Amino acid sequence: MSTRPPYQIATGKWIVDAEKRTDRQGRIRVYQLPADDGGGTYEIAGINDRYDLRMAEHLRNLIELKQFAQVELDAAQYILGNTDIVQAWSQHPAIEVYLRDTCFNRGPRGAAKVLQLALGHAHADIEVDGHIGPITLGFAHQVTDPKEFLGFLRSAREIYERRIAPPVGKRADFWAGLVNRWNNSLAFAQTFL
Repeated sequence: MSTRPPYQIATGKWIVDAEKRTDRQGRIRVYQLPADDGGGTYEIAGINDRYDLRMAEHLRNLIELKQFAQVELDAAQYILGNTDIVQAWSQHPAIEVYLRDTCFNRGPRGAAKVLQLALGHAHADIEVDGHIGPITLGFAHQVTDPKEFLGFLRSAREIYERRIAPPVGKRADFWAGLVNRWNNSLAFAQTFL
């Protein structure tokens, strides 16, 4: 992770901190997921056994060995590797930071749709199809006010959840948590303006 720019390293750590559950001593722990979660049976820093089995098992083994710092480091590296796709979508670190968090939570296609929804504020003709091609990239690389655009991304993230995302479990039960996450992600991204 040391060859990455500092803002990316900070982003990986921030996502781990936002996702992790801790024990009474403040150490990262395995979180048993509710039956209707849709993400498998357990997760560690948002990395679950349904979508990321090999990494989830690796992290669980490190926890059993009480190598908590290594768990957080490996989780951050894994998260950054799985969100590297968004690097090409923006020329502004703050926007990349926000898109990385979106990509981790909603995958590349979901993050692409959020980006396209945000770009729709200025380019009404952009198609929200979840595919980043030359048109979307062209518009994304024309963003000149990253602070304003971060606001568009934050709005787009909520629009995506309300109108596009597939329903998951009891969404109303955790809507406040989602809103809090989006707002915290925005505040974190703004530190890189």
